[in-house]
Amino acid sequence: MKALVVYFTESGCTRRVAQTIAEATGATLHELKAAEPYTAADLDWRDSGSRVNREANDPAARQSVKLADTSVPDWDSYDAVFIGAPVWWGVAAWPIDDFLTSNDFTGKKLAAFVTSASSSFGNESDVKDMAKGAQWLGVKRFPSSASAAAVKSWVSSLAL
Repeated sequence: MKALVVYFTESGCTRRVAQTIAEATGATLHELKAAEPYTAADLDWRDSGSRVNREANDPAARQSVKLADTSVPDWDSYDAVFIGAPVWWGVAAWPIDDFLTSNDFTGKKLAAFVTSASSSFGNESDVKDMAKGAQWLGVKRFPSSASAAAVKSWVSSLAL
């Protein structure tokens, strides 16, 4: 099995989990970057006028968020894909939507993971539906302080 870990992060918590998954599976890491990078001011959830607040409150604004690149070198060679993101307003951070809808997941196993200090993951079915053709393995929410052992335990529980 050849695995890929694709992730979007702004604070680094999701990167840490992605790296642990890659180490546990021998997967390739691929970080997603927003075409219009987020600044610290953009990410200030306490500011009602910040970019993430505007996007969170406007579905059209969320849908307009694009990635710098949605392609992955040698995409067709991967059998399993892990997709990771932080939780923003109860959903997986919307920049990953561009990746999910831009790629054909036919024949690939897909597992999602999210990181959050306290929020639950409320859009699992949306993530699953965007990844057309994927064999869905499920999703796991990790707290920001997740241990490597907890991450590896989840990976071991998957039908890879």
